[in-house]
Amino acid sequence: ASLGAMRPLIGKLDMLLLRDAPQKCCSKRIKDRMRLLKDDVQKISSYLDELSEVEDPPPMAMCWMNEARDLSYDMEDYVDSLLFVPPEDPSLFANNIKATRSLRKWFSRVKTSQTQVISAGTLSEFRRYVQEAIQRHQRYNLHSCRTLRRRFVSHGPMVLPRPYEETADIVIDGRMNEFINSLATDGDQQLKVLSVLGSACLGKTTLARVLYNRFRKQYNCRAFIRVSKKPDTKKIFCDMLSQLKRQHPLQHCREIDLIHDIKQYLQDKRYLIIIDDVWAASVWDTINHVFPKGNHGSRIITTTQIEDVALTCCCYQSEYVFEMKHLDDDHSRKLFFNRLFCSERDCPEQFKDVLNEIVETCDGLPLATVSIASVLASQPVMSIDLLTYIHRSLSSCFSASERTRQALNLSFNSLPQYLKTCLLYLSMYPEGYTILKDDLVKQWVAEGLIYTTEGQDIRKDAESYLDQLIGRRFIQPICVNYNNEVLSCAVHGMVHDLIAHKSAEENFIVAIDYSQKNVPLSQKVRRLSLLFGNAKYAKIPANITKAQVRSIGFFGLLESMPCITEFKLLRVLNLQLFRHAGDDDGPVDLTGISEMFQLRYLKIAGNVCIKLPNHVLQCLEILDIADARVACVPRDIHLPNLLHLGLPVDKNLLDWINSRMSLSVERVRKLQDLHLTRSSALSSDHLNRSMSSILSLLGGHGNLKTLVVAHGSSAKNARGASDVTLSLDLLAPPLLQRFEFLPHSHIMFSRIPLWIEKHGNLRILKIAVRELQMSCVDILRGSPALTALSLYVEKAPYDKIIFDKAGFSILKYFKLRFTSDIAWIKFEKGAMPNLWKLKIVFNAIPSFEKDGTALVSIEHMPGLKEISTKFGGEAPDLEYALRTLVSNHPTNPIINMPSNKTLGGEQPHRNLEQESDEILKEDPYGNLEQESDEILEEQEPDEYDERLERRQADKRISRSSDPSSRLHVPVPVGASEMGSEPDVEIPAAY
Repeated sequence: ASLGAMRPLIGKLDMLLLRDAPQKCCSKRIKDRMRLLKDDVQKISSYLDELSEVEDPPPMAMCWMNEARDLSYDMEDYVDSLLFVPPEDPSLFANNIKATRSLRKWFSRVKTSQTQVISAGTLSEFRRYVQEAIQRHQRYNLHSCRTLRRRFVSHGPMVLPRPYEETADIVIDGRMNEFINSLATDGDQQLKVLSVLGSACLGKTTLARVLYNRFRKQYNCRAFIRVSKKPDTKKIFCDMLSQLKRQHPLQHCREIDLIHDIKQYLQDKRYLIIIDDVWAASVWDTINHVFPKGNHGSRIITTTQIEDVALTCCCYQSEYVFEMKHLDDDHSRKLFFNRLFCSERDCPEQFKDVLNEIVETCDGLPLATVSIASVLASQPVMSIDLLTYIHRSLSSCFSASERTRQALNLSFNSLPQYLKTCLLYLSMYPEGYTILKDDLVKQWVAEGLIYTTEGQDIRKDAESYLDQLIGRRFIQPICVNYNNEVLSCAVHGMVHDLIAHKSAEENFIVAIDYSQKNVPLSQKVRRLSLLFGNAKYAKIPANITKAQVRSIGFFGLLESMPCITEFKLLRVLNLQLFRHAGDDDGPVDLTGISEMFQLRYLKIAGNVCIKLPNHVLQCLEILDIADARVACVPRDIHLPNLLHLGLPVDKNLLDWINSRMSLSVERVRKLQDLHLTRSSALSSDHLNRSMSSILSLLGGHGNLKTLVVAHGSSAKNARGASDVTLSLDLLAPPLLQRFEFLPHSHIMFSRIPLWIEKHGNLRILKIAVRELQMSCVDILRGSPALTALSLYVEKAPYDKIIFDKAGFSILKYFKLRFTSDIAWIKFEKGAMPNLWKLKIVFNAIPSFEKDGTALVSIEHMPGLKEISTKFGGEAPDLEYALRTLVSNHPTNPIINMPSNKTLGGEQPHRNLEQESDEILKEDPYGNLEQESDEILEEQEPDEYDERLERRQADKRISRSSDPSSRLHVPVPVGASEMGSEPDVEIPAAY
């Protein structure tokens, strides 16, 4: 699948020949040798392309392809050493900024390197290797492989039949529906454990997801936990606690402390927990310790492939085990033809017989059925020959697992080369890992896996690659936002096995877990995934040479992390670090990365303290250390090509920005995205002055598109963090598209900033304000590009807030939350014509008086697809009050309420019996589309809701009949801290 570095290598050889640096190519002889080398590389690249199209190349061809790829990496490493070097004059820096003494010292050290002069001998040596590879290709008669069967490849992007939200991939048959109904009507209040049993790829996770999404709102708290064959129980408990409490626990917590916290939190609560893919009874026994017994109607649902595990989970009560079966013929055809043609009626007559045979061969396996349907949907032209070949390939498999693997293999073989390479890269992550989309596409770009032409947005191209892989059902969306954009994703276990096998076969990625002492290697390791988990003394196998590694993904304890400075040619460095409680909290010394001239991507996640280099990082494009702590910000660090920056906002960083304000912007002049995480250790005064300085500083930044300020791991767990109110009106960056000050950063604005009204590029706005007036609404409606708006308001206005037809013409998502007061809100007929989702939240507890005036009035809004309202408190008459506090036009969607009741126009309630053949909107691997309330992957704890649970039920607010009077609610101490609903119930992995 991988072509190695052939394509970027050819482009870089062109760069060497064409760049304006005659001293680098000082002789005609060197230029001629470079041209000859480029010609030979193009020839070997064409051979590699040709062989990669063969469906089942012979072993000799596989061996030659691995050698060619390996050679391309070596040549690219050498060419990169020529292209990416510091300036010749060490006294000058980018944009004529004078270098400091330390920078001049660093440049003088690098300048003496022999790699900066093109060596005729090295060029000749590489050309000799390439010519030898060409001769071996001829000697092995690999040209004859042209006669072998070629892969059927759909060139160009796949045209999806429908958007994600309309794609139907799984049929819920009658047996499943009966099981769902039994849960819906079960009035037993004792804690009950149920288990879904079945072999791989029958849809166990799918059914668990159906149950989770259908019943989740009936429970006080819930979590969906994915277990794997090699579970990390500490990570499982961290994941569970973060979903239940909607905040991440500190990573240095001990496992016993996590168990205690979960058990204490669940006490006296009604909870729903899904434990997906349990492989051993011992794992269940460990997890089961955290669940308190009770009579609140709590439910735990496990999925497993092993009967004994299922029975153990259910205490050997077999009536609580639901066994999955293969789909019958009718449901299989419905699944297949709906994916391929939207319905069986639309299938061309000449293909019906052979397609029915293919469906029959898939044997009722949902994953195999959908995979083959996706393969055919991606083909520009369908032929009988192709269908016959697919049918024969599947018919040659005897077992269900073999048939599913063959279906996935056929689907993989049909991918274009650029998609194969990107898909293989996902084997850098552990099985079952939830991957943030932003991280993945940035790694693809940093690795050079995205091929784009001049003038195209390389990030958008990378995102289109991801969309195509999702459309072909290799990647499953975990979190999808209001705009149908995937925010996080994962791969099915069987897909992960496939790409891990392909990666190892082609030496694309070497993945090592803590149990491996030695690995068989035939080539140099180029990409290394270290899956050490909680192992304390894990080490890299001794036979791995570190010098040629270009990507590292490390998942484990800090003390097991290898010496990073030994990896000189790294392009991607992704460190997911953990600490044991009580371990030394000394800084991790990363000053050695200044010698990694190719480093483009650096992410460090984990509650660790790091020390950065005091020099230039010439190629670095992504620096994400927002979840870490910086020991000391280097005075002279310079990042001329930095595009994305994630930093913790601590005292060291802010003092550095304030003291070197004149140089700060120039040092990151290409920066497009800035994400800051606020620490709870900062005083309000210090943070106020420093944030004001940062905003003033960034006002004139010409390239900044995203500015996000969120809470760090320490701040999000600290309830006493001080609030800061900003009152300035900054000069906004002209290209700014996303401006977010997330509520639990404890930073709010005194009012809506004036610059928003005329900003032509702002698409996403999420801020907290001290108060909201109609003048603020006028400012917001003047923003022409706004598509998503979240407002968190501390003080409600005295007058009504009215949204009329003016402005908000392309707004799709609107969330309005009042944290301490109740306000009157009205949406007039035709307001926000393209709004899809409206969410209104009051943290206050309303009281009801029959004066005929609704707090929230929603007239006909034609574009609305979903409305939700929420009022704080658990008053006995709250449900009755909610029915009259909100007025909703009958043509609008029914309002979603936290109590699972509905308001608004009369619509018939669908009976589960009527849904026996319902095709759900989900992917083939069992993940329904998430009910994502928010815009991005941030998940924020709702501390205020927790306080409301503890409030006395008899506390009310009085509601005046005069709508112009202000409603006031006495707020407990600290209740001004603002929270929000999470995007999804399942958080991104961390």
